[in-house]
Order: sequence, then C-alpha cells, then structure tokens
Amino acid sequence: MLVSDLYEEAKIAIGDCNEAKVLRYMSDAQKLLNNKGLFDATLAEMDICAYDGLVTLPAEVQTILSVNVGGQPTLMRDQWYQYHTNGLGIEQQPCGYSEELGQWSTFREPSKKVKIVAKVESNLDSNKAIRVYGWADGKRIYTVGASGTLEDGFLVPTIYGYEQPNPNVPYIEQIDHIEKAITNGFIKLVAIDIEDNSVNTTIGYYQPKETTPRYRRLHVQDQSWVRVKYKKTDAEIRSQSDWINCDNREAFILAVKAVSFRRINDYAKARDAEAEMTRIMNEAHDSSRPASVLRGPRIVNLSHPCDSQEGLIY
Repeated sequence: MLVSDLYEEAKIAIGDCNEAKVLRYMSDAQKLLNNKGLFDATLAEMDICAYDGLVTLPAEVQTILSVNVGGQPTLMRDQWYQYHTNGLGIEQQPCGYSEELGQWSTFREPSKKVKIVAKVESNLDSNKAIRVYGWADGKRIYTVGASGTLEDGFLVPTIYGYEQPNPNVPYIEQIDHIEKAITNGFIKLVAIDIEDNSVNTTIGYYQPKETTPRYRRLHVQDQSWVRVKYKKTDAEIRSQSDWINCDNREAFILAVKAVSFRRINDYAKARDAEAEMTRIMNEAHDSSRPASVLRGPRIVNLSHPCDSQEGLIY
C-alpha cells in the first residue's frame, strides 16, 4: 500500500497533528511490525525504464536482490565477475545476466564533452553550493578556491531562474563525485551539448536533503524496462508517495496506535494495541497457508502406498 492509502486513518489514530508527525509515527509503526518479524519493512520492488542498457536506481536502493529485464528473469553478477577465471571477462554481456556497476553520482554519464548548469527550483536556494568533481581533456579538474589555492572540482552557479555554466571550467568529459548543500527545493543538473546548445540532457535531479548523492547502476540487456526487487536503505517514511510493504490496513493502524500510546506513557494501552496487532497479522498469515497434515484433516486413501494407519488424522 501507499502511505497515502493509510494517511488519514493514521492521522485520526494519532490525534491533532501535522504531516511531519504522522509520517514519523508511521515510520515507527513500520519498524515495530518489522521488529516483530511480521513483515520486512525494507523489502520493496520497482519498475524503472532502461536507457542504452543502463539503469540507475534511486538512492533508497541498498541491496539489489533480483532483476527482471523486459519480463525475463536474469542472473546477477557484480564488478568482481570480470576477474573470474571461468567468467566471460569484461567485453561480453551474455543473455540472461544483469551486471551491477557500482555507485554513481549522476543518472547517466555525458556521451561527449559538455558544459554543466544547475536549474534551481526554489528562490531560497540561490548561491547554495553544489560542487562537481571530474575530468576534462584527460586531466583532473581543479579550480581556484576562496583561499586563492587550487581545489579539486568546481562550483556550479546556482541562481534561481537563470542557468549558466562556470566560465572557468573547460568542457567536461567525466563526473565521478558530487557534493551539495542542504537545500529547500530540488536542484537539477543539466549537461549542455557544446556543439548544439539546444540539446540539454538531465544527468542529476537531487532532493533537498541529499548532500553526497550515490546511486547504484545496472548494465542489462537492451530492453525498455526493468523490474528490481531490492532492500531499502532504511524503513523511514518520508512522504505520502512512499510504499509500505504491508497489505493489512487494520494491523498497521493498530501499530500506529501502539506507538502513539507509548508517546504519552500509556504503556498498558500500547501493549494491548500491539498484542491485537500481532494477533491479526498471525491469523492473516495462518489463513493464507495451504492446507496440510499439521493444519487440519485430510482424506486418506488406505490403498495408496504413501498412506498408512500410523499417524492418520481424521
């Protein structure tokens, strides 16, 4: 379920409060259910578009568990695979494989020499620092800092409503790291083609709280979409568009109530809500299990060689 599916009920359960408080209590409720072993709050799944055989995953992805490319399951291999003596080396991308390429600071790399500009979405973020580290003409990019000495990387001008590249920086070939100040709004990095200034490519779109963006990247067969099962970096809920890996609405609201009662030191009601939450989740789990000898009666065919009189349940 989406957080928005439960938001209003959670807000009623907590009482008069703002959105930040509701999301914080829902995060704690999710962690409570997770700690009880009733579900894995960090397990998630997404469908994402592929571009030229490359997929850059959002920052919330910590561990890639499985990859389905264009509807077909694949085997995962990491960066060490190229060194395996029984492997296919670095040149080949066999059918049925997905390859993890490590972590990157941008969605995609420039395909040629480019200039970099920043599009600032909030007027409160003018002159907020965003520093890019990379290479130009085969050399590391250094620029003169405030102290008058050369410093690694360069600052991208951040001016609300006006995008321009740093005039002291040559055309960029490769970016390997980005540092960004905490901002009020999103900041978009755009690569401008030096041969045709009308060709702009978004290479990064950074959230306000991101300071050192790092994203996992996959190399897959050239398909239009990829489905990824993964573990999230944490179980924190940050917006109403976040996904909750729980399909039991009543149990989740009881978890919210348990958290809310604990906040006001009413531990007896908190324990009652938690016990009822656990009971509902366990019953839902039991009801979804297939029938078996341990769960109930079965029809026994005494003529069948696998059936015997010993241990029959009628």
